[in-house]
Parts: sequence; structure tokens; C-alpha cells
Amino acid sequence: MHPVPLDTTIDTVIGYLRRRRRSALPLTAGEAATLAVAVVRGCAAAPSRAAGAQWRITAEGRPLLVDDPGGDDVLEASVAVLNDLTSLVPLDVRPGFARLRDALLTDPPPTWDTLERRLLSVIEPQPIVLGPLSPAVPDDAPPPNVSGTDAELPPFLAAVRAALRRVRPRVLFAGVGAAVVVLVAAMTVTAPSGEPVAAGPSREPAAAEESGVETSGAGAGDGEQDGAVSSHVTPAAEGSLSTAVPAEPATDSSDGGEPGSHQASVTPPGGSSETASGDLASAASTVLSSLAACTDDVCAAPLREASADPAEPAPLDPRHARLDVIDDFGGLAVVRLTEGERGQYVTLVRGKDRWLVRSVRDVADQPS
Repeated sequence: MHPVPLDTTIDTVIGYLRRRRRSALPLTAGEAATLAVAVVRGCAAAPSRAAGAQWRITAEGRPLLVDDPGGDDVLEASVAVLNDLTSLVPLDVRPGFARLRDALLTDPPPTWDTLERRLLSVIEPQPIVLGPLSPAVPDDAPPPNVSGTDAELPPFLAAVRAALRRVRPRVLFAGVGAAVVVLVAAMTVTAPSGEPVAAGPSREPAAAEESGVETSGAGAGDGEQDGAVSSHVTPAAEGSLSTAVPAEPATDSSDGGEPGSHQASVTPPGGSSETASGDLASAASTVLSSLAACTDDVCAAPLREASADPAEPAPLDPRHARLDVIDDFGGLAVVRLTEGERGQYVTLVRGKDRWLVRSVRDVADQPS
């Protein structure tokens, strides 16, 4: 058993299995076998099966038995994990997991070893898939309109293409705003001197909007054919998208116009709580840059879930370090900061309206 602080792991095994049950990615028998074998061996090797403990999972997908004086004992915690695994695996292999679960309660450890070998003789262990885990689609939901090319893409490329489509609206708005500015400038230049140009209803803005739609659509199509699209969006890239949208000129009430709807949304450090993979990288970069600039606890308090451990290292500044999203579990995420030969893992949790830093650990502090 490991006396490891809970914030060096990313979730409990039970919590992970519950999220996996709700996701669109079913747990495979191979992944279940990997978890089951780790739990049975950890239970057998525990100094005392009556001590309070908890099964947690690391950022590398490794189950870890940690001390938890106020929690269930080792045996009860292990049986709870095996019980969840038994309910998640396919029916044809479920009896093997059920026998292993029941043996922990009724048989000595040598019998566990025999049942473990029997299970591995029919199931090949596989690495555990941590995420991202998208919610399952309801059975009555209409099928998505997927083209033949999308249907044949591997899961990774399909996720990249989905991220690209989420970025399209911003590019579209920027293209439409630029087309309106060009149209107004052209009308100002071509109008005779001394004759004001009436801003009455016309078809030109609609034509400009259609032009903007077609141009942005063509650009997105070319980007999809390239195939190499990064899901990490830097703060500078986010800023360029937002500043590219010009303010629409105010219209007189007699023209029936309405004030421009392209208004920049203001979010606190840490970004919106509804994030995709690229938005998560941007939000993490924003909150970590703000935290790195803090010189006292008063400044850092709004950016953290709780006060930092005195032994916790100061986070690297994403403005000088590389930031990579390791895992995104929806309400909890793990990112890695790399600057030269130094690396850190940062665990973030999602609040009501932003991401907060839970812990910062140097790479050397992480479980191997």
C-alpha cells in the first residue's frame, strides 16, 4: 500500500468506472482484466486487509492502492472494484470476473492466483483508456449526418476534425465582419462628394455574408484535407480570433437596424467551464500564466481550488514552457508543462465558471 497523497492521482477507480459506464466508449474485457489483476494482486500484497484504503488511478492509467484511514478496508474496496468490473464486461466473460470477485470474500489468496491465471488464459490484458470520454448518445437520438470519409476515419483523426469544426464559427464571424467593412469602404469611395450615402435595406450585406460563408467553408475544407491540425490553441491564437471581429457600425433607429451582435465575451482567468481539448489548453495556459505571475497567497487564492502545500513547487510559466493536455475527464484535467529538461504535471478542476489549479508536481514526484 502506498502512503501517496490523493492529489498525485487523478481519480478513484470506482469514479473512473462510473464515468466509463456513462460514456460512449464501452469498457473492453482486456481493460477489465488489467484492472482486475492489479486489484487482486494489490489486495494480496497489502500488509493488512482490514486497514482503510482506496483504489485510485494515476495519469498513466495505473491502479494504485493508497491509505485512506476513514475509508473502506482493503478487502471491501477491492471487492467493490471487481463488482463494478463484473457488471461492465461482456456477458461471455462475466462469469470469470464474478468468480474472482467471490473468491476474495470466501477463499484464501492461493485460490485467487489460480482464478487469475484462468482469467488471463482467455482474455488478453490491454492498456486502460483514460479519455476523453464523451457521453453516450441516447438510443432515440437521430443518427448524425456523417459522410463516408468521416465514417472511415480513425478515432483520433475524427476527434481532430470535430475540433476543427468547433473553431469554424469564429472564423466565419471574422470573415463576415471583414466583408461588411470592405463593402462600407467601397460605398464611401464611390459615392459622389457632398451626397451622403443612405444606409437603407439592401441585398449587399446578404451577398457579402454569403461570400464570407463560401470563403470560410473553402478554407476549412482545405484545412481538413491537410490532415495535420493541432488541438492545442495558444492564448495568442485565441486573441487573434477575437480581435479579428470588427465592431459593427451603429445604425439609426429609423433604419430598423439593431446594434451589432458580435460582442466579446469576458471570462475570468481559467476560461469557460465548457471546454473542448483546444479550449482546455487555452484556459489552462491563462490560469497558469496568471498563477506564475502571482507573488503572494492573496493573488493566487482565486486561481486555486485550495491553498498550496508549502512543499509544492511554483508552476512553470506557459509563456515560456510548452503546455500539453494529458487527460481531460470533463470536470478534472491533467496537463504537462515542459521547459528545457524540467517538467511538471498540473491537475486542474473545473469550478462553476472557470478552471482552478488543484496541485502542481514536478515530474520526478509522479508515481512511476
